[in-house]
Amino acid sequence: MSNVLERSSRYGWLAFAGLAAITVLIYVNGLHGPFLLDDGNNLDTINRWFQGRLDWRSAIDNRAGPGGRVLPMLTFLFDAWRSHSMDAFAFKTTNLVIHLLSGGAVFALARQIFRRVDASSPRATTWALFVAALWLWMPLQVSTVLYVVQRMAQLAALFSLLALCVFMAARSRLEGGRSPGALAALWLGVPTLTLLGLLSKENAILVPLLAAVLEFTLFHPSPASNRPLAVKLFFISLVAVPVSAATAYLVLHPSYLAGGYAVRSFTLSERMLTEPRILWDYVRTLLLPVGPDMSLFHDDYRVSTGLFAPPSTLAALLAWIAVLGVAVLGRRRYPLVSLGIGFFLVGHLLESTIIPLELYFEHRNYLPAFGLPMALVGAGLAMRERLPAATAGFRRASASLVVALPLIYAAGTWVQAGSWSDQATLFAMQETYRPTSPRLQSVLAARAIEAHDTPRALEHIDMAERYGPPSEAMTATIWRMIAYCEGSTTPPATLYSQMVEREGLGITTYGMVYWEKLAALADRCPGLDTTRLVAIGKTWLANDRSPPGQPSVWRTRYNLGRVEAVSGHLDEAEAAVRQAWIDSGYNVGIGVYLFQLNATLGRRDACTQILARLRKDADMGNKDLRDAIELFQQAMDQGRIGRGTP
Repeated sequence: MSNVLERSSRYGWLAFAGLAAITVLIYVNGLHGPFLLDDGNNLDTINRWFQGRLDWRSAIDNRAGPGGRVLPMLTFLFDAWRSHSMDAFAFKTTNLVIHLLSGGAVFALARQIFRRVDASSPRATTWALFVAALWLWMPLQVSTVLYVVQRMAQLAALFSLLALCVFMAARSRLEGGRSPGALAALWLGVPTLTLLGLLSKENAILVPLLAAVLEFTLFHPSPASNRPLAVKLFFISLVAVPVSAATAYLVLHPSYLAGGYAVRSFTLSERMLTEPRILWDYVRTLLLPVGPDMSLFHDDYRVSTGLFAPPSTLAALLAWIAVLGVAVLGRRRYPLVSLGIGFFLVGHLLESTIIPLELYFEHRNYLPAFGLPMALVGAGLAMRERLPAATAGFRRASASLVVALPLIYAAGTWVQAGSWSDQATLFAMQETYRPTSPRLQSVLAARAIEAHDTPRALEHIDMAERYGPPSEAMTATIWRMIAYCEGSTTPPATLYSQMVEREGLGITTYGMVYWEKLAALADRCPGLDTTRLVAIGKTWLANDRSPPGQPSVWRTRYNLGRVEAVSGHLDEAEAAVRQAWIDSGYNVGIGVYLFQLNATLGRRDACTQILARLRKDADMGNKDLRDAIELFQQAMDQGRIGRGTP
């Protein structure tokens, strides 16, 4: 039997290489597609490095998460360096390579699990290949692999899978007795890989909890074999203590979550009621990838406002409770089913529970998706055990399904990847999937504005407002103003009246963003009444209840100052920008603009103070900022800014 297992192991990686080659063929058309959506914002520093405007340290400074996500930024930098360009093909190719590496980690982990369940089975490699094929070829994975910025999720998943492979190896060796190598792997290898995952995206913090799923479904203590002390201490240190500390912090600091929900169109309770439905939608789309569920946009998802609103809310919640009960009670008899369920649910703990993120994103399934094929195989093997006298027809049907399912997924992924090869094709398909998505309609409006098709842009903005939350009504009005300005057309007076009607609404993230876009157009928008726009902006800010330090507030105030400057009210502009500068914690970009305003006003003393602060806070790897500071200093030295206060 050992010879069979050895040959199986040797040929297993050759077979996986074949799966990887097929995966490349499936995805190759999609590699030629463009950057999309927020790729541009996240790659802006890389582009500025490529242009020689930032050094590499400044280029990898990403504020998307508390950990900085430095590793994905380093790989983006490498892509630009190796390709000598900012061509999307180079970036998407790296994403595909990471997908293949992650698929290899899926194969390795699955084989460890199957061997643990039945150490004598020569089929562990076969089933692991089946799981890896399903995971690699799930159509829902396309929007993670071909969406460049989702490399953050990919790398976090890769390091998480590697950490779990190390955990499985160390745990198996510890079962046979104390092993220094196994202890080192457990206490150094797993945390190190977890840390690398955290430097990619915060999801990797779930690795110890995922290891706990493996522990309590695959390793069962008995009177003759207790759980090793090292393992107990591992879970106490990396699960029990951090979870207790995080819970205590949230209880003692309820405002930590409340601040995030202030800019959302749903509450914490509504999110917790909605997510069980979304999780079932994820399961359905991963297993049966058809129809609107394959859309990249899900911001029109109906929020649950009560247990019966919609009625599926209670059903989804009860169904998950039942499934969780099956996983817990059946973990000894059906370990693979329990493991798959637990892996999927724990994998969603960070992004699908209390944190005030948006409700639905398909890339959140990139790692948790591993649990579903594991549960499928477990259910199939359990069924085979209960039907020892299965007919030849049943066996043939089962074998056909094992072959057909990966092929169906491969075909679906090939179609999906092909749609990513061209922006027009992608958004045309997205519109057939999800025409009621406000975000999609906003994207289509932006495309129409770029084409100077104002009437079409206004149609999409109307659609976005119709299907969007009432809190974004002001956003829609500002968006209409932008459409007219970009079309070199004077905005109609009715839009100002509409803004007045909506100035009592809070400032949302999207409202802030579009206000910023409008401020950038203020000096070249024909017929724009900046004086009236300033009055509306002041009332909008006054009515907002968010704290001044909230980015939506200080950024809006800063851009109000920019509009005031265009209208010629420089003193008022300086006051607004100065307040925004203070509220932002002395943002250097605002500081540069504040210096320019004070220089125009001839306020030398103010310029001196601002310049000193800029020097103190400046990222000297930013060539644009260094040049601005040098230019400002020259102006001061040459006496081109007022004489100061006597």
